[in-house]
Amino acid sequence: MSDFIQSNVVNGVQTIRLNRASKKNAITLDMYQGLTQSLEEGESNKDILVTVIHGEGADFSSGNDIAEFVQIAQQPDKMSTIMAFLRTLSQYPKPLFAAVEGRAVGIGATMLLHCDMVFAARNSSLCFPFVKLGVVPEAAVSYLLPSLAGHQLSFEKLILGEPFDAEEAHSIGMINHLCEDDEAFALAMKYAEKTAKLPPEAVLLSKSLLKQRFQDEVQMTLMREGRIFKDRLQSKEAHNAFKRFLSRPKVG
Repeated sequence: MSDFIQSNVVNGVQTIRLNRASKKNAITLDMYQGLTQSLEEGESNKDILVTVIHGEGADFSSGNDIAEFVQIAQQPDKMSTIMAFLRTLSQYPKPLFAAVEGRAVGIGATMLLHCDMVFAARNSSLCFPFVKLGVVPEAAVSYLLPSLAGHQLSFEKLILGEPFDAEEAHSIGMINHLCEDDEAFALAMKYAEKTAKLPPEAVLLSKSLLKQRFQDEVQMTLMREGRIFKDRLQSKEAHNAFKRFLSRPKVG
């Protein structure tokens, strides 16, 4: 497993930590593999009743590691590693919570739509920068976000790709509970521990019932987005957008 993904289990609660704070928890292929392995462990381990994902440091995740994506564009088959994670995430059968501080960008934001509960500090911001990078939305966000927010607002968020704050994310249903800075993880753990004390089979069956009505559409959207995303990685627009991104002056 990647050194930048850390999994721990205490009292029925599995915590999965993105541990690459020096890069704002930007996610590499190795980290995707680590996330998939951690979720597979959560699914198969009967002692794990709830899973909580969080990020080390000031940010939840700045999204995909763009420098690595330039390399993936030359070897698109490596997208299979990312798709394996998205399938595992979208079909995860146990309660899945997220604790968000700071920025949640790209996959850092889209993965929240697959969580059952999201807890975020008021200083958090979300962003879907896909179009600005010359690619398209992923992780079935093109289905899940309109299901929550409607077409017009989703168009604004997904096409313009501008950051929006946790208050707005809360208002459209992406976030369950807001909290003060540095309190998101503690709040998520409080709810995780409460959930872990409930009858586990009843919890699993209830989650399955809640997700059953749109699971087929989510999987079809994942595949449709994935095919187009893979093609877009090799486009001139994406190449130029990645080049501009990597040539930006470093901040901080």
